Amino acid sequence: MGWMEFILGLVTVVLGTGWLFTYRAYKRKSEGEATQSEAGGWEAQQHVYQNTIEDLEKSCNFIRNDRDMLRKENAELRKENRELRKKINELENVISEIRKVQARQGRRIESLTNKQKKNKE
Repeated sequence: MGWMEFILGLVTVVLGTGWLFTYRAYKRKSEGEATQSEAGGWEAQQHVYQNTIEDLEKSCNFIRNDRDMLRKENAELRKENRELRKKINELENVISEIRKVQARQGRRIESLTNKQKKNKE
């Protein structure tokens, strides 16, 4: 009976003081706090990711707007370049015509001066 009394006494002490129930409650509380801490960590990490996504969206929007502005400016510059090339071609044609007229008049003057020299002789 010695062993039985010892085991019975031990069980009475453990169950009588509520040690087992206290231990289980403490364990559940610890697990709950750990879960809350983990959830808080995940929430903070989610917040950081959300801010990163918002920053990337802002950056992408800025880049898109900048790209669109550059495309518009590029189109305007190409249009202006075409107009300037057209004007240059027109001016080159005018210069060519003026040179032809000048050459003709130079030949006329030369022929007139030659005729005057021959008439004087």
